[in-house]
Amino acid sequence: MPRYYNPYRGRNYTRFSIGFSLGSLFYSQRYWINDPGYYRLPPAYGPYRWVRYYDDALLVNTYTGQVVDVIYDFFW
Repeated sequence: MPRYYNPYRGRNYTRFSIGFSLGSLFYSQRYWINDPGYYRLPPAYGPYRWVRYYDDALLVNTYTGQVVDVIYDFFW
């Protein structure tokens, strides 16, 4: 994947966990992992999308912004 760019300037990495609600810029289409199978991630259905957040892969409900799964240091 291309290099990660934080959507909020001046904001540093925060380790998110399951249940955290993200701001919509963090899970906009720019950060979607469009082919999770290519990265050997489980498929995402319905309102759920895998998104890249720095080196982590987050499964996010795109309606609510809630994180439902996290894989830390995935893109390291």
